Amino acid sequence: MVGESNWSWGMYPGLSHGAMNTISEHGTAEQQNTYLTKLVSGEWTGTMCLTEPHCGTDLGMLRTKAEPQADGSYKVTGTKIFISAGEHDMADNIVHIVLARLPDAPAGTKGISLFIVPK
Repeated sequence: MVGESNWSWGMYPGLSHGAMNTISEHGTAEQQNTYLTKLVSGEWTGTMCLTEPHCGTDLGMLRTKAEPQADGSYKVTGTKIFISAGEHDMADNIVHIVLARLPDAPAGTKGISLFIVPK
């Protein structure tokens, strides 16, 4: 039904569903408790941050870094582009699943990790 009325808008629930699946399958119990209820209810939406200006679809060239911090969090730095549903006012929060590299990560796609970055 959503696709019939507005195909472009239909991607919003799909992106949230992808974020929910990622957190459900790979998140810690604490992350699941923090994010899933509000994503499922629609209070929050989700998206994925993949593309960088220099690499297009070649994720192996990813440069975004995630540096561990003393408090157990990570400082994520880098530039992402073409983030579908990355900024809007339809929800209280947007949960970004960001691809980044840890300091000791191997080159290529095997060195990519996912980080939950709420707006």
